Amino acid sequence: MQIPLLLRHAGWSGRGMGVLLGAIAVLGQAPFHYWPLTVLSLAILFGRLQWTAELDRPGRAGFSAAFWWALGYFAAGTFWIGSAFIERGPEFIPLMPFMVGGLACLLALFWGLGGAYLARARLSGLKAVLAFTAVFTLAELARGHALGGFPWNLPGYIFEAGARPSQVARWVGAYGLSALVFLISAALGQFIFWRKRIWPLAMTALPVVALYGVGQMRLAQADIESVPGVKLRIVSVPFKQSDKMNPDTSIDIVNDFIRASLAPGLEDVTHLVWPEGAVNGLALENEPLLSAVGNSLASVDDTPPVWLMNSLLTEVEQGRTRYYNASVAITFNADGYPAVAASNRKYKLVPFGENIPFMDWMEDVQVPLISTNLASISPADEKRLADFPGLPRLSPQLCYEIIFPGFTPIDLKNPPQFILNQSNDAWFGNYIGPAQHANIARYRAIETGLPIVRAASNGESAMIDPYGRRYKKVKKTGVFHIDTTLVKPLKINNKTKITQLVLLLLSLLTCVIVTTVKHRNMVLRAKITDV
Repeated sequence: MQIPLLLRHAGWSGRGMGVLLGAIAVLGQAPFHYWPLTVLSLAILFGRLQWTAELDRPGRAGFSAAFWWALGYFAAGTFWIGSAFIERGPEFIPLMPFMVGGLACLLALFWGLGGAYLARARLSGLKAVLAFTAVFTLAELARGHALGGFPWNLPGYIFEAGARPSQVARWVGAYGLSALVFLISAALGQFIFWRKRIWPLAMTALPVVALYGVGQMRLAQADIESVPGVKLRIVSVPFKQSDKMNPDTSIDIVNDFIRASLAPGLEDVTHLVWPEGAVNGLALENEPLLSAVGNSLASVDDTPPVWLMNSLLTEVEQGRTRYYNASVAITFNADGYPAVAASNRKYKLVPFGENIPFMDWMEDVQVPLISTNLASISPADEKRLADFPGLPRLSPQLCYEIIFPGFTPIDLKNPPQFILNQSNDAWFGNYIGPAQHANIARYRAIETGLPIVRAASNGESAMIDPYGRRYKKVKKTGVFHIDTTLVKPLKINNKTKITQLVLLLLSLLTCVIVTTVKHRNMVLRAKITDV
């Protein structure tokens, strides 16, 4: 068979083609959601891996084909991380290409290993389709968990959260939906490049039809109810992170938050929600700030709302001061006097932003952090649920904690009723990062059946229903807050981690079966040839 020119690219031209195809695949992610482009790009990767299997050194060629595709995908999908270095200051900019490029290379390694396996296995037909699905599902599970994990832009996220195809994540999770994307893409590749039978076309079309059909039925039955007695005011004032780090402009930003909090209708609000980063550093030790907020709220309402904000907490352990990032609930009396009612510490920390390896030694030699923290942040011992005044039980998830499927703690005797996601997306700049973060966060609502109260500086702040839809959203222009009821949850899904384990085992079993069948067929053909 004549190999199509698109699949015959080798050397640096082939690597460049792989990077370009991977970058195009990012257009399936938020904010674009041109998901057919991602599927087509993966279909071409499937064809390239089939071609590399015919070469003399298939493992090396397969690694290269998958690695360069993934490098383009991850580099184009996470380039916005460079904004954090720019916002932090000129001395951090030289580190930007090494950190951003290094992250993309690290994530691409998982795909490269998968490509090497597929090329060496030299599978064809249905076995190749199933193996492609299984191997890259394993690659995504690995990058989502290894070394702390970074499950950003999973292929399943090409379907906008809240839309019909996304609803299937309720049962199979984001990783299961990603496996379906791999299956659809591989079947399409089999049909495009090896059009001998009709089954690849059916394997491409039927899952897509099922995704839309099942999603339509689920959304048609959606019934949204509100928690009585709770009225939230979500405040989200846009700002540049560099202005927030400047003492001359930082106070103006805080004053903007206070003014937005005092907007008409405050007397009906029970809880005031501010995002992460609205206040710098040790906010609980900033008495002028607490007094200003308390007095301002009390001047409008003699029963001030509970203030949900973000602050660093300190503890002295073995002679060393430890810092913890935390969601905090503050109550006020009629005179505006503040009291810390509850807090919940962050467990998943941003590597090299909030937390650095060998942090004690790094602090001793005064290595600067990318973030504005006073020092490296320590993780909580474990992620716990929280009980904040006047609210049903909740799962606070600060910033990047929301990107991990299965992260929400589940207590079946007293389960959470919603997720509180406070984030500082100002670090992401005005590129695609905030939109990706919001889409990923909304998938947690679909998976768990829990609504999400999301306050994100320079990102999407909204009340998100259990179907991943925006129940109410803060507009970025003119209005910096919304008043909303708290949506009730659906029946909680506590099987997300079990689903991931089942998917892991099924993928491993598929790899074993298809390679075993391939080996037996080769042995049989060899015996027949000898005869």
